[in-house]
Amino acid sequence: MKAPGYQPVVPDRSRLVSLDFGRLYLRDIGPAAGPPLLLIHGLMVYGYAFRALVPELASTRRLLIPDLPGAGDSDRPPPVHCAGYSPTWLARTLLALLDDLGLEQVDVLGHSWGGAIAVCLADAAPERVRRLLLVDATCFAMPLPLEGRLALVPGLGPYVFKNLYRRAALAHYLARALADPRRLGDDDLDLYWDRLARTGGREAAYAMLTQLANDERMAAMLPRLKALACDTLVIWGERDAIVPREHAERLRGAISGAGLVWVDGCGHAVAEERPAALTALVREHLGATA
Repeated sequence: MKAPGYQPVVPDRSRLVSLDFGRLYLRDIGPAAGPPLLLIHGLMVYGYAFRALVPELASTRRLLIPDLPGAGDSDRPPPVHCAGYSPTWLARTLLALLDDLGLEQVDVLGHSWGGAIAVCLADAAPERVRRLLLVDATCFAMPLPLEGRLALVPGLGPYVFKNLYRRAALAHYLARALADPRRLGDDDLDLYWDRLARTGGREAAYAMLTQLANDERMAAMLPRLKALACDTLVIWGERDAIVPREHAERLRGAISGAGLVWVDGCGHAVAEERPAALTALVREHLGATA
């Protein structure tokens, strides 16, 4: 019989993993048995964005939450050394991580830019992905706000982004990702800004932004989507102000057999704004236990 207030100890194997590009920080938490769930974060943030999902999911399932190269507590190699942080290069890096962990198959959740990476991973190694969840995924070319377009001006853009992109600009972007901007706490903003402002962080973020804004490269996502064979669920915040609503239906239509669920009253950052709703959808799609 459990004592009042008893909380079981959840195994935590979080660590830095050495890969070809450098060191990748991996939060590896939950029971080791069963198919793990790999969670891939989006642009301008890091694995901390999934923090609210951990308490419920990690009790029954192994969670792998990497900080992508260039973000969080992972190393930030110059873009020229890692294919400009393209989604295909990032997907290959995550496959190398799975090899290092000795994992043959995982379930994958990709949010925003992480959704594009998840699609590239499933396309490159379909046998490694059992089930897939795409949350407000940036899989198509999309309109950028004025600050984004200015940052991409040839010659001027890299200087502007590296030297003029400050905490207030990040706060503006993160607030737009929420239906209720008041949910963005100062402590959370401090953590996101600390990681982005570290040496090489803004250069890596800028490289990923240029990938996202490259119409030709994003058009190459469509055949990858059409080739997906794994069971896929598209999840979308119905008040997403970052990625156009029509991308949700377009994404569902491009993937054979994919389902689509709208999260009411939620913006782009579903894991931070509606963690209970997302947790329920994850459990329903993947199964409640490992």
